[in-house]
Amino acid sequence: MSVANPKAASVPPPPDYDVEFRSLSDDAWYSVCTVLDGEKLTLKYQNFSDDDDCIFEVKNFKTLEEVERLKDRFRPISAQLQDNECHKVVGGVVVCASHSFDGSDNRFYDAVVDDVVHKEHSFEQGGEMCSCTFIVIMQHGPIAGCLVNKTIESLCLVQSYACLDPNLLLFLKMVKERLQNEPCVLENKKSATSFTKWLNQNTKCAKQSPCKKHPPDEAKSNDHSDWSRDDNDLGGCSSVFLIDNLDKDISPSTIVEFIRSHTSLSVQACVFPSMSSEMYTQGAIVLNCRKNLEKLSKFLDCQNHIIMSKRGRPWVATENLSGYDSFAVSIQNLMHKYQENWQHKSTGHALKVVYPGSEEYATAKQLRDLFMEFTEHQRRLHKRLAMEERKILQPSQVA
Repeated sequence: MSVANPKAASVPPPPDYDVEFRSLSDDAWYSVCTVLDGEKLTLKYQNFSDDDDCIFEVKNFKTLEEVERLKDRFRPISAQLQDNECHKVVGGVVVCASHSFDGSDNRFYDAVVDDVVHKEHSFEQGGEMCSCTFIVIMQHGPIAGCLVNKTIESLCLVQSYACLDPNLLLFLKMVKERLQNEPCVLENKKSATSFTKWLNQNTKCAKQSPCKKHPPDEAKSNDHSDWSRDDNDLGGCSSVFLIDNLDKDISPSTIVEFIRSHTSLSVQACVFPSMSSEMYTQGAIVLNCRKNLEKLSKFLDCQNHIIMSKRGRPWVATENLSGYDSFAVSIQNLMHKYQENWQHKSTGHALKVVYPGSEEYATAKQLRDLFMEFTEHQRRLHKRLAMEERKILQPSQVA
């Protein structure tokens, strides 16, 4: 019988990183473990140092809304999809998808499955290999609202929120009890709390440098008053959403008024010229407010509705460009030049939102899928044209 090591009992067991937390700075999901010490909840990121810990304190919460907003950023660890589980991924399912910005820095964001391109599975060394392509709509991060193709190894199934972390639940309970025992706190609307400032400051889709591997400095001290600064604009960096499959006679003012009536957001719009042989045209929507970026992304490309014209043409959001992109800058310059004229055009009621379960939605989805199939065919033709041009212009290099 071996003699027990007297020092072994003093060594604490490794922490369980069995909680996912959606970061306040980049909206990506990270594996964390929770440590509750009195009225202080500390989040420790897996594979990061203690300097990156995220700290919450009961005294920093002033409203029940703040409590719920924090609670919504926690959930159990998502389960990695296996090759033989691809049948679980169908349209409308929420998944946690990894996305790489520089080929090495993978971050995880929520996405909604829009469609699945099924392919026959192969079997190698007794194991099943899934070759299906999953078309998802990213819900957070720098490419929120964009359609992205994913393979099964980059997807995780989101687990039920019913089983939340015990430390988190106890912490939230303490916060609610304090708020209930101090009703004056709930009524204090004039003084913004450190938590509210902190949350508003950091709830955004992406940082300017998405390749940074460390989680943000979210709470290294209990006083977050230094986080409060104006976050109403992008500091000269707008976000441009490219919209395809528009009616050719639609006006920019119609788009602006439609967005305002459904989202209360103030945007700018541009409609591009098209050839007479084309049945549709393209346009762009520009937003100059960081804190509303996610709201506009979800509205333009949402799994729960489709935007379509009264003539039945569904919108297709194709790309989200940074204001630093040269093409995005060109669009903004064009809009600044003609914005005054656009504001005097009549808007009309040429657009509407249709929802699942209606015949209009079924028709719009069928037309949208048809359009995306057409644009994919165009993309392949462009690639082939470029290859044939190289053969003619540089025959020696091609050979």
